Amino acid sequence: MPHPPSISLITPSFNHAPFIESAIRSVLDQNYPALEYLVMDAASTDGTVEILRKYGAQLQWISQPDNGQTDAINRGIAQTTGEILGWLNSDDALAPGSLAALGEFFAANPNIGLVYGNADFIDAAGNRIGSCAHIEKFNPRRLLHYSDFIVQPAAFFRRGVFEAAGGLDSSLHWAMDYDFWLKAAKCTQIVHMPRVLAHYRWLPSSKTSVGGDQRLAEVERVARRHGAAGLPAFFRLEAVRMHLAEAAAHVRQRQLTSACRSAAAATWAVAASPRALRSLLSLRTWKIIWMGQILRRRAAQNTRVFPPPPLLGTPSRGGGQGRGADPHGD
Repeated sequence: MPHPPSISLITPSFNHAPFIESAIRSVLDQNYPALEYLVMDAASTDGTVEILRKYGAQLQWISQPDNGQTDAINRGIAQTTGEILGWLNSDDALAPGSLAALGEFFAANPNIGLVYGNADFIDAAGNRIGSCAHIEKFNPRRLLHYSDFIVQPAAFFRRGVFEAAGGLDSSLHWAMDYDFWLKAAKCTQIVHMPRVLAHYRWLPSSKTSVGGDQRLAEVERVARRHGAAGLPAFFRLEAVRMHLAEAAAHVRQRQLTSACRSAAAATWAVAASPRALRSLLSLRTWKIIWMGQILRRRAAQNTRVFPPPPLLGTPSRGGGQGRGADPHGD
């Protein structure tokens, strides 16, 4: 069997003390023989640093102010040496045995530059909610025009691919991972591994949970940058849901003119895209939408237990990917 490649993993963190130890343990408990693990903390004040100190030589970490999540990931990767790279947000977790499976795959397939696997949604307490239903086999056309179906914590890539793609775009707040997948698709072979590699924690304070119109606008800018004519189909379905929710809120407030405008925006969002209309004919799409409903209900329950943190200037690092691959906008 080929020698396992070295893996460097970065965890960007800011004030996520309730979850970061779960992320750390999920990495260290892999017992991967060639692992370099670095936590890039943005000077947390909630006890995160005390948790990091507990691990001594098992863990490398830096705690200092930065310019946001993307900046932390880029600087962290620049300080590591592993052949294979990835990042794990401070409230997500790796599935048991994932690094061994990835190391074996990369060693046996030197022509593959990026691998992504399946993932499960978990709640604030770490309980499994369900599978990330939007993940599918790699197809560059669908990635650009339909759905960001790559779940970030389940994706790993070679250092050469990261460098060839120019790293992560630090000007992006929500869609830096989506932009990176699209850049990587132009310079390497990408494959899907049909194995659960990570657990994505769904929280009411996650960046993708609260991004709203601004996140969708950024996704559209990224898609257009790579040749799309506008917002990808599944993101359009997310926009439809948002506009319909706005319309319902206006009706409750008896603001009928505003309700009509929101309803018209929802209709236009889907009617203007043949791809979005075709997506609605797929049973798989409705399965994804149903999972979105479950996630929103669970997030509402979690808000009572884990309320969103106050805004302190630096955005939360948990669930920070601009994934939005599916109609529920994860």
